[in-house]
Amino acid sequence: MSARREDSEQARRSTYVEHEVVYAEVGASADPDLQRFPPENSTPYFEEVQLGSGADRFVTASNLLMTWGAQRGAGIRIVDIVPGDGGQYEGVSFDEHGTPQPTPVIREDRFSADGEPFLTAGTTLRAEWDDPKRSARQLRVVYIIDEPRRIGYAWGTTDEEGATGEEVFVVEHREDDTVWASVTGFMRPSASGMLGMKGRLEIKRGMSDLHDQLMALAPGGAQADLGR
Repeated sequence: MSARREDSEQARRSTYVEHEVVYAEVGASADPDLQRFPPENSTPYFEEVQLGSGADRFVTASNLLMTWGAQRGAGIRIVDIVPGDGGQYEGVSFDEHGTPQPTPVIREDRFSADGEPFLTAGTTLRAEWDDPKRSARQLRVVYIIDEPRRIGYAWGTTDEEGATGEEVFVVEHREDDTVWASVTGFMRPSASGMLGMKGRLEIKRGMSDLHDQLMALAPGGAQADLGR
């Protein structure tokens, strides 16, 4: 079975919810064919990095990812967090073709080793940068992945202050005992940047942000206590 097909199979056990985001393709980041067939007028993105190996590394990286560690390590402040109650939404799972299938949602709160709650589906937040020229972004967690060897979340934009779209961050403990982090998603320019240089800059900056967040999960790459 290919790695992409394995991702599709695993996505069946991922909690998926719909929210008021500013793009139509909610949940498309879970599509194993996203890189070949991205949503219309969007740019797909995929990057992964090996974090090490072993169960301890997987647990450490999972705790970091699910408590906003990737953002803190990249110098992004996550503020105005309103936790979501994933249990109040009707979830769906995905069949082997990536087609959504209705399933009941059972919510189970999880916490990091130091007691910090894991983020949940439906959580809304604002991301801020120190650069005064950059606008803060409003986002919403649209689904959670919670599997024995694979954990992560997808978030989507709820404003149009720059590129819009959805990304899924994942930490995975693979069968060869290696631990990897990845980010997959798609973005398109805001309406005001759809044509010309502004749109290209929005996409470039968005991809740079994703790279920085992914690399913050690597050993030595994240300042785990930043902002706490």
